[in-house]
Amino acid sequence: MRQILLPLNIVLVIAVGVLFYLHFSNGKTKTVAGVPLASGKDSGTFAKPLKIAYVDLDTIQENYEYYKEKMNEFEKKKERADRDLNSAFQKIENERITFVQKGNAITQIEAENFQREYTRKMENLENQKRSMENSIQQEGVKTMEELKKKINDFLTIYNSTRDYSYIFSYSSTISMLFYKDTTYNITKEVVAGLNEEYNKTKPKK
Repeated sequence: MRQILLPLNIVLVIAVGVLFYLHFSNGKTKTVAGVPLASGKDSGTFAKPLKIAYVDLDTIQENYEYYKEKMNEFEKKKERADRDLNSAFQKIENERITFVQKGNAITQIEAENFQREYTRKMENLENQKRSMENSIQQEGVKTMEELKKKINDFLTIYNSTRDYSYIFSYSSTISMLFYKDTTYNITKEVVAGLNEEYNKTKPKK
């Protein structure tokens, strides 16, 4: 029966996938200001100070309403899929138990026919399981794209008045930073801004 159920950690896989995608996609390091220009030939100096900040993706995962609602949707969809698959499996299993209970009254032909039908139904259920998993995974990819775009779009606007040269991402599970000075942690402002933007477009309930 365990082989019929959707993997229980599918939502966690999606969540980790979002973080992985944000770190290692082309948008993982957002250049939101102009490239520093040399002030003179071979001088190696910059026209303006280099400013760097970072965003903690773990905090975004915990506090960004859009992300939390999407994860909640995935969890509910997984639960519905689990219930549907369990129900379908139980129905097939009950048919098998009922058939076996006939005992010696079962003829060879009846047994062979039942086995073929049972195998067909179980294969169909496996196909249904794979289809549901693929559907959830595809939605996960779409959500990744939307999340990355929302963050990148917000940071472009956010940085228009901060003038950072680079804004990096950080996560406790997948990190590109070996050291971080929390003085340059702008996550709180970013989360507040993202939630403010999302609430403007959030469907009214």
